[in-house]
Amino acid sequence: MSSGAPDATAWRRLVSRLDEEGYDLLHMPQHRGTKGFSPLVALAVVATLSQRLRVGTLVLDNESVHPAIIARDAATLDLLSGGRLELGIGAGWLEADHVSIGQDFASVGTRVERLDEAIDVLRACWSGDTANHEGKHYVLRDAPNDPRPSRPGGPPILVGGGGKRVLSLAARKADIVSFVPNMSAGKVGRESAANATGAATAEKLAWVHEAAGQRISEIELHTNLTNVFVTDDRRSTMEKVARGYGLDDPVAALDIPHVVIGTVAQCVDQLLERRAATGISHFTVFEANLDAFSPIIAELRGR
Repeated sequence: MSSGAPDATAWRRLVSRLDEEGYDLLHMPQHRGTKGFSPLVALAVVATLSQRLRVGTLVLDNESVHPAIIARDAATLDLLSGGRLELGIGAGWLEADHVSIGQDFASVGTRVERLDEAIDVLRACWSGDTANHEGKHYVLRDAPNDPRPSRPGGPPILVGGGGKRVLSLAARKADIVSFVPNMSAGKVGRESAANATGAATAEKLAWVHEAAGQRISEIELHTNLTNVFVTDDRRSTMEKVARGYGLDDPVAALDIPHVVIGTVAQCVDQLLERRAATGISHFTVFEANLDAFSPIIAELRGR
């Protein structure tokens, strides 16, 4: 995942590297309160620079604009990229994204309620010639669906969360469910770290399975690898990571789905074992970890 680059040359260089090293997809976030490229515009450029890489948002803030606008932008990018878009969308959690432009920051409950309805709007805008929707928050009246996305029904939708309400929503309506720390506090801190442990993730998995029911086999499970520690001193690193996540047992650090620790071979084994144990098969690596992850993805490709 990348927020952008200093200039166009650096952006092209990054895309070329990801292509050559065998990454499948380039994710971009959307934050108006911090620096970074506009994701859909930058990803359109990515789709022209690489004929292989898929592109995705991780994630768009549903509070930004009417979801029908997002639907048209997404349909355009999906069409022009040949069906390579993965649309991540969320309820918004960073207050600075809103107050920096004088926008009200609604309650968590209202934002999640709007996200739920927005997914229905997206689907409506990607099906049929026109879209109609009469909801609590959004209205569509014979809205033209043009252009149509490359794939029938539109690009896959990713929704992530750390709490039961959003994860249950994702399990019911999304194509990809992303497990992230609970950001209801509006910041990264001790609370979000405690919500990212292996035990917390096991509980999240149970919520998703319960809410998804029979459609669980159709859902792809995703998470971010926020930390990649390639080291020969695995025990010492495990102890440090465990302390950072409020864990007493260093071994429990290996169960945190957002972290890999050890030699290259150990990190590869950890990812494969994690996939087998949890069903999480879709991992996003942060740009800051690319150098550390390069030998890991090389070995993964070789297995």
